[in-house]
Amino acid sequence: MERPPASSPRAAGRAYLLLAPVILLWAVNPLLVPALSRSLPVPEINFLASLCAVLVLAAAITATRRWGTYRSWGPRDWGGALLLGAVGIFPYSSLYFLAFSLAPESAGATNIINYLWPIWTVVLSTLILRERLGWRKVLGLALSFVGVYVIVSNGRFVELDRSALPAYLAAGSGAFFWGLFSILGKRRSHDEMCSMLLYQAGALVCFGALALSLGGLRLPSTRELAGLAILGGGSNGVAYLLWILALRRGDTSRISSLAYLVPLVALVYLRIFRGTPITAVHLVALVLVVAGPLVQLSRRGVPEQR
Repeated sequence: MERPPASSPRAAGRAYLLLAPVILLWAVNPLLVPALSRSLPVPEINFLASLCAVLVLAAAITATRRWGTYRSWGPRDWGGALLLGAVGIFPYSSLYFLAFSLAPESAGATNIINYLWPIWTVVLSTLILRERLGWRKVLGLALSFVGVYVIVSNGRFVELDRSALPAYLAAGSGAFFWGLFSILGKRRSHDEMCSMLLYQAGALVCFGALALSLGGLRLPSTRELAGLAILGGGSNGVAYLLWILALRRGDTSRISSLAYLVPLVALVYLRIFRGTPITAVHLVALVLVVAGPLVQLSRRGVPEQR
């Protein structure tokens, strides 16, 4: 049966159905990572989660018979994809997970700061791709950075909340690397699923080397393995595949803008499962950080990467 065009109402409805589990899976990171980091080092969490993602992506490529795609790839294509995982996913995920372990009690606020990545994408597209910096981009940058300051100052504005500042710096720096990954990946025209497998493989090698250099790996408990499977296979594997399918079937701008529900859903998860209160500071900061990228949606879509 032929797939309906992306612009049809039927295709749009399927896109939103595909997007729902993506939001639910991505929002679980602030809940799972702090819990896992109590007993596992962050480099080991990253390595095992990335390994799960590689296995899920490999299974998906097998199921969709895409292995033949690699035959047309040259050494430069392979090397470029592996390198992009090493310079994009590896530092992003390392800093993102580190941020949660540094201030587990501020996981919700940390996750909001992580969603500066679309703003970093705008900045880097201007510097690297020489795209024009119009007034909408400038306004978006200003709104998002005000939102971050609301979080960092805990709503007091004239006084910084230094207790969680290292975590916030790690999350903001990680967002920079995801923005860099998005810009560099934008230049590639290869199959997205096959590319993502190599991105994750490149990151996996780096995670493994880091974990071994810092003391090696140990066998996780059954409970830890379950969390890692959800984190790696779900959030980094299945969710990314569903994200790609949703983008192909729906309007890019609308689908991408709905991804900014993730920090809000994460706050709800933390409230339900950990009892963390959702404060007015959280909501104001979230609105400002999300408003930055959304200001530009009337003219162009936001980046298609997570």
